[in-house]
Formats: sequence, structure tokens, C-alpha cells
Amino acid sequence: MLIKTETTLALRCLDCGRSTLETVSRFGLSRGKSKEVLCSCGRLLLVIGSRRGLARAGRSTKNRKSYWLEINCVICEANHLYHLTPGELWTRSVVNLSCLETGLELGCIGPYEQVRACLQTREQALGVLVEEMGGPSYFRDAEIMLATLTHVHTLAEEGSLSCSCGKSRIELEIFPDRIELHCRHCLRMCILPAEGKQDLAQLEACESIELTGQVFNEKKRKAYRRKHDNHRY
Repeated sequence: MLIKTETTLALRCLDCGRSTLETVSRFGLSRGKSKEVLCSCGRLLLVIGSRRGLARAGRSTKNRKSYWLEINCVICEANHLYHLTPGELWTRSVVNLSCLETGLELGCIGPYEQVRACLQTREQALGVLVEEMGGPSYFRDAEIMLATLTHVHTLAEEGSLSCSCGKSRIELEIFPDRIELHCRHCLRMCILPAEGKQDLAQLEACESIELTGQVFNEKKRKAYRRKHDNHRY
């Protein structure tokens, strides 16, 4: 029987928003050792370690090794502690890690290729959307637009995209130089520029987006767009 000796963890950074893949060895966690996983920006993402005799689910695990993960949660910003059995950590399938407060997904653990595929799924879906809009040439800067869409999607998943009217029926429209968010309930609109790095940096500094501006009916929207486009060109 083959014993799995490595697993890969994927987590998003609270500071810069990047996703990090880190492969951990079974032997690197032997004899009570622990390992810190850092983002490329220097932020501590998690600490992982092992111990024996940890109580789990009301039963003794004396003389059996178990593992713990302490994660800096990107969603609620608290530190979460997870206890995992060897079977859960050295799994041959993907195990999702969720925020203990909200239940929203934080990251995952599993074989490298499977974990990598999970991260790529979202990026591929957004890439298909860019192609459907006419390809990269349709946008002022396709990479900035893709990063902007990714951040908005992340905020929506975290429940951090809302309207001041209290409803969450928000639709998104994509233009070459911007994204428009519309509340389907009260018709408020929010404009997110997506032309350059400065636009992206300002957006990524936002931990949430709330539509609080003027109410735009369809006539006002068309008038705004004509004025905007005439000004741009």
C-alpha cells in the first residue's frame, strides 16, 4: 500500500488577495514540528503542526498522531483552529476549509494537481467571460479587467457586495473601461473604473462595496453613458 507523504494547501492572502499554493511534507511535521506558510507579500497565512493524544469529537486519540491548522481567515479576519486526522490531511481527494463563523470557503487541501485545478476553475470561468465579450482587444487593459472581475467576484462570494436599500439583487455590466454594478431593486448604480493599475489598486483596497449613489433609471443610464463615452473619445 502506498502511503501519501505530501499534501498541498491553497489559501488567499488577507493583505494582497493573492492565492498561495504550498506543499507540505509528512516528514517535515514529524516529532511535533510545525511549519509557517507565508504569502509572497510576507503575510503569515497559516501555521500547521502535529501532536499526539489530541481529543477529537469526544473520543481519545492517545498514541495516535493528529494535526492542527491555525489560519488567518480572509473572510472574518479571525484566527481559526482546525484539527485534522492523518486521513484528512494526507487525503487523495480535495478537502475544503471553511470560515468557522460564516461557513464560506477559505481554501482547500489535497493533491497538488487537484488543488491547482480548483483554483484555476474560477480563473478559467472569468477568462471565458472575457472571450465572450469580444476577447482581450475589447478592453482597455484585459489583465486589469480580469483582475477587477476576480476581486468583485470574491467580494460577492464573501457577502461583501451590497446595496444601501438592504437588498442584494445586484447585476453587473461590463464595458471596455469599467464595470457597472446595478441594484435591481432600487436602481442605484456604482461605477468601477478598470483602465489601469491605479484603478485596480484602489478597488483591491476595498474590503466591501455598497451601492449608495444616485438612483439611475434606464433613461438616466443611457444619458450617463453617452456623456461618458463622448468625454472618453
